[in-house]
Amino acid sequence: MPFLDYASELVGTIPELDILIAQRLVNRAFHDISESRVWSWLRGFGVLVAPQIIFTGAATVTQFSNTVSLNAAANTALNNLTNPLITQRQFRCAAGPMYNISAYNNGGGTLTLDRPYMESSAATQPYQVYRCYYQPSDSSGNLTTDFLMFKAILNPVDGYAIVGANLRLTRQELDARDPTRGAQDLAYTLASFSVDANGVPIYEMWPHPTSQRGYIAIYQKRGKPLSNTNDIPSTLSSDMLVEHSKDYAYDWCIANAQRFPSLKGVDWRLLKAEADRKYKIMLQAARVKDDELILDSWIPSLRDYLSYPPIDSAFMQRHDVAGWFDD
Repeated sequence: MPFLDYASELVGTIPELDILIAQRLVNRAFHDISESRVWSWLRGFGVLVAPQIIFTGAATVTQFSNTVSLNAAANTALNNLTNPLITQRQFRCAAGPMYNISAYNNGGGTLTLDRPYMESSAATQPYQVYRCYYQPSDSSGNLTTDFLMFKAILNPVDGYAIVGANLRLTRQELDARDPTRGAQDLAYTLASFSVDANGVPIYEMWPHPTSQRGYIAIYQKRGKPLSNTNDIPSTLSSDMLVEHSKDYAYDWCIANAQRFPSLKGVDWRLLKAEADRKYKIMLQAARVKDDELILDSWIPSLRDYLSYPPIDSAFMQRHDVAGWFDD
């Protein structure tokens, strides 16, 4: 059922209701439905691509300049990078702080950083280029804009998952743990870092991943507003959406009853109560149906088995865990 049809049904039911107002009311109702539970159609799967660290050659940095000069070996190593692009990676000189790479000039053998280099000038220094900042992406690696929260991040190669509290570190907590970001190898925590110009969050994986890995992410979506190109999920009842839209439409009638004679003499509160009753019945049925598809609304308590260090199959093989327990 097209988006315009939902709004048109409200307009046909309620005199004086403008079609544009009706569209906004429909989207308010759909937002309520989307936020009412963890729906199966709001589950997303994506990938976070960690590239292999690059440190071939040397770099020259100048204090208060955002340009880094590369020697021939470094320029060759950093040329034609994909999955991810070089502008999605970070640069650090020796053991210094992280800088985002905003541009790369192969012909000139230079990197452009996102801010001036604040440390002392140094010539022909060891450097590192890798990726520690990530944004939510879909299964093709494309940025997703309706992201709400990560639910789990799986490392299928090394056999562990990032879950629970380890998905929700703050930047301040990470600064306290490792202010110089010296911990590198495989990531087992995720910390909020910033947001981009569109409000999409940026996360920092820690320890900073320096080995090539494809982390599989399970996340919850916000849900996009309905439009002529975005209809409700096929598992959702259009009748339920219309009934809940009437809740808002009847509120509009109550607020505007004195403005329009055609709205007078109708018990809009009674109609609102009836629409709300029908909506709640249909919502409960929709929840049961959704649980039959994927039981995702019930989330058991996850033990903090990744607090430090990560406990996984590979870890168990590398350590004499039998010695941890008394006979």
